[in-house]
Amino acid sequence: MLEREEVLKLAKLSRLSIAEEDIPAIKGHLDKMLDHLEALKALDLSNVEPMTAVENGATILREDVPVQGFTLDQAFANAPAVENDHFAIPKVM
Repeated sequence: MLEREEVLKLAKLSRLSIAEEDIPAIKGHLDKMLDHLEALKALDLSNVEPMTAVENGATILREDVPVQGFTLDQAFANAPAVENDHFAIPKVM
């Protein structure tokens, strides 16, 4: 279903570098996932109530305790661009 160029585009958007020899295997995995999605789209869900919550019971929460956060170096380690200790993103108009 997917073409080589689409796999490369998805890898770029995901900021993944993939070897040329891995493209056919990745394409196969992605094609399988898309086939599963097509099977799900074919299901008749007209009589199924929408889900309002994942759990029916009460949610048990842990105590709210402050912990040490990331350092700036850790926070910006995978950022594509940083300016003045802030994430730099393209301007959206």
